Amino acid sequence: MRQTLFYIPHELLGFPVFGLLSWGSALLLLFASVQIAIAGTADKRIQLIQTNGMVWAGILFVLTFILPRIETRIEDWTIGLPVRGYGVLLMLGVIFGAAVGLKRSESRGISKDAFFSLATWGVVSGIAGARLFYVIQHWDTLEGSSLSEKLYASLQFTEGGLVVYGGVIAGLIATGFWAYRFKVSPLKVADAVTPAFFLGLAFGRIGCLLNGCCYGGLCDSSLPSISFPAGSAVYNDQLLSGRLVGLVVKDERVINVEKDSWADKNHIQPGQTITLMEPRQVDGPTHENPLASPELDLLLKIDGKTYRAHPLPNRSLGVHPSQIYASFGGLLLFLWTASLSNLIKRQGLIFASGLIAYGVIRILEEYIRVDEAGQFGTDLSISQWISIGAILVGAMIIVASNWRSKFAAEVETAAMR
Repeated sequence: MRQTLFYIPHELLGFPVFGLLSWGSALLLLFASVQIAIAGTADKRIQLIQTNGMVWAGILFVLTFILPRIETRIEDWTIGLPVRGYGVLLMLGVIFGAAVGLKRSESRGISKDAFFSLATWGVVSGIAGARLFYVIQHWDTLEGSSLSEKLYASLQFTEGGLVVYGGVIAGLIATGFWAYRFKVSPLKVADAVTPAFFLGLAFGRIGCLLNGCCYGGLCDSSLPSISFPAGSAVYNDQLLSGRLVGLVVKDERVINVEKDSWADKNHIQPGQTITLMEPRQVDGPTHENPLASPELDLLLKIDGKTYRAHPLPNRSLGVHPSQIYASFGGLLLFLWTASLSNLIKRQGLIFASGLIAYGVIRILEEYIRVDEAGQFGTDLSISQWISIGAILVGAMIIVASNWRSKFAAEVETAAMR
């Protein structure tokens, strides 16, 4: 896990990097001035300002007001702008996915300009839909107590918190609207971009690994496992459940104690009642070492007696590496759907096969993940329910394609008689 790769420093040679009077603003103004100066005639300069003025103003607004607000601060020290691993991998996924999508779209008669228009619609709506789906699912756990604080937290998508199916649904809606507007077959577009989506997914899941989200459940077998540092989501989950100190708890009652664990050494017994389990940070990142992991302890009250679990393990218990499995699955689906282009010519079948294959893989993947609860009175997560729907839609597209092909063959045969 590497949630923050590095920090862009707050100051460089005594001047802030972001803000109104900063290096960033100065470089932008210098760039705009040079562009205007070399534009040539006064009419060309005016045209350049009219064309790019709003873009320059938008970038200046971000440099001046947005980026300084999201710089990391520790106590009274401003450290700088964090560059998140999740955001970097998400960007790489978009870049490589767009490159694949462009090549496949051009081979299907979609122009480069049209594709970039499609990519803009698809990427923006996909990220927005993925984030909206996550925010709706996890609204109660978002940081902040007021509405404005939660809305601000909702915008921090580069730190994780995107639901794939939310992005798929929003992206498909945007793609369908684009196809209708430009009078292009939506299935032709879907076939072109399906492998690109899976390649982007492969990158995105490595971003999940760096971020520590989308984690698997405890791995008690001899299968491969991975652990995460203190402060990660899975570490906090295991700490709050008591597993990190050797407790198995159900309905505030201890039902099992792991041998040689902290709980065992402190003579905690099954059947005792826990009325308090509160983690506290006793040490953590400093302005000298902002990437340091936090150090925690755990305050417990068991049968009226108070305990302090310290020091705690530096890392979580081993869990299934679900992010790596999901990334590998995305890569396999990319190779699979890309190879189908040489075998399948009927529109929609590449997209349909992708829906079915990903639906099956995602249903299986959810059995080793523990970050989504069962829905609708079942043990199936919302992602598994949507996967079932995706499989059915894919099957319907295949059936409809076969019916159209058979009908066309019969019409052609009848015409030849």
